Amino acid sequence: MGMTDWLLKPLAWLFVRRPDWRDPSGRLVLRAGHHFYGLLAVVFVLAGAWDLFGHPLNRQLSYASFDWLMRQRPVPYRPDPNIVVLDIDEASLAALAPKYGRWPWPREVLAEVATKLEAAEPQAVMFDILFSDPDVANPASEAAFDRYVAASRKSYYPAVRLNPQNDSHSEITLAMLNFAQRDPQIPAASANGQRTVAMVPPYFKSIYDSARVGTNNIYPDADNVVRWYPNFEALAGYRIPSLPYRMGRDLGWPLPAQSRTLINWPRGATPYRTVEFAEAYRAAESGDDAFFAQFAGKIVLIGSTAPILNDIKATPVDRLHPGIFVVATAIDNTKHGRFLRPLDPAWMWGIEILMLAGSARLFSRTKQALALTKYFFIIPGVLLSVSLLSVSVSDLLVDLSVPTAIVLGYFTIAKLFDTLYRNFLSGTGPFAANSHETTTGKLQVACLPATVPRDRVLRLLLGRGSPVKLWEPTDTGIGELWASQGWVLWRWLRPEAGSAGTAAAKAAPELDLNWFDVPMISAQAGSFVFAQAIVSAAARRPAP
Repeated sequence: MGMTDWLLKPLAWLFVRRPDWRDPSGRLVLRAGHHFYGLLAVVFVLAGAWDLFGHPLNRQLSYASFDWLMRQRPVPYRPDPNIVVLDIDEASLAALAPKYGRWPWPREVLAEVATKLEAAEPQAVMFDILFSDPDVANPASEAAFDRYVAASRKSYYPAVRLNPQNDSHSEITLAMLNFAQRDPQIPAASANGQRTVAMVPPYFKSIYDSARVGTNNIYPDADNVVRWYPNFEALAGYRIPSLPYRMGRDLGWPLPAQSRTLINWPRGATPYRTVEFAEAYRAAESGDDAFFAQFAGKIVLIGSTAPILNDIKATPVDRLHPGIFVVATAIDNTKHGRFLRPLDPAWMWGIEILMLAGSARLFSRTKQALALTKYFFIIPGVLLSVSLLSVSVSDLLVDLSVPTAIVLGYFTIAKLFDTLYRNFLSGTGPFAANSHETTTGKLQVACLPATVPRDRVLRLLLGRGSPVKLWEPTDTGIGELWASQGWVLWRWLRPEAGSAGTAAAKAAPELDLNWFDVPMISAQAGSFVFAQAIVSAAARRPAP
């Protein structure tokens, strides 16, 4: 049983219990005719507009489609080999634990390694570690780290943006944030430097004075998966930069114009070159400058993949993605201007309109629609290939999952209507004669020449109380001989129907119908006995 037959089972069940609803429902379908496909297309076009320009109809579909594209595209994003992660992993925590404990370490440990790194002339050194509180137990260590920051010209540090709902309770104003930048798109008169902002800035004054600070907030979507990266926050005429955006401003990268952008993910959770922090610490302790030479010209990120430090994110490519690699990917995308650019909604809507218009046209031309529905699975495959190609050879995201779902929905309803339409014409499916009619009635067949217009034949079926149906022969065998020769009509004539036998003539009085009895108990389309009766009747059909 096909999907359409399965969907029509409840209707067949209803007509068995309420047979008086059967023919009025069928005549309603018949009156709608091919106009239904155009009206249905308009409904789906409006639904597509609401999805694109109003409220998305199914975010989960878009989420799942994007994640699948990121994992399965044949040509994934190639990570920048000049981005290196100095990883405070479990092995490093264990290696330094006998001397400094598990975590946090005295900050002079970080300063010692970072000083050696900068001596090797990297492009930048970024800490994915928040320095928000003083280490009161190690004042000498604090002083050593402070000296490193003051001498550094290439290091960058995070701040944390708190919930904006707490802005009114903060004492930090935008004018205090020397790393924030006036928004070039906002007139100077509209800027409000006294606007308070809830934020956890770095504790060290030397970090504040350097102005090499940006937020490292990562905001997941509703399903808790990270897909977008916040480049900056526009607030009261200012831009509060993220760390990649702040770094790119100094290094002359092409800065994104949007406040957030869709991340172009490399394949795998750890695609960037990784060096254990413990190795770098041992090299710093031993004065091994050759070890640090490998970081020359690199962008070095100091952060952690250790699960104990709880910096794990869910992303399209991995459900356990270390946060430091999310930041590394954002830096990579910013440096090369490779964030994904979703196709403009207007273009997407145009694609939906073209697909729906084509579908409506196909269903209005019956034979083409039937041929296409047999192979309709090809269409989603083609659209999926277009989506995969778009993110493999370019940064343009042409995600056709929602348009495909809309067209599939259209095809499902249109095919259901088409089946109902045909079932009523031929008296099959939910509109088949009931057992009482087939037991007590008389089966009769009549034929009309092919020159009789279709609308005149349909009037026979639209007449109230008319029992007339059409027989649509198959394209093989005896049916092939009849397919183009004329109209084949049949009816169950019940003795108790009274005037029902003349209803067909009343419906189309200009047609001269000669009915012939068929000695059989069922009228299954395509049965050999029924076909023989039709051929016999055809020999006696009236002239046009």
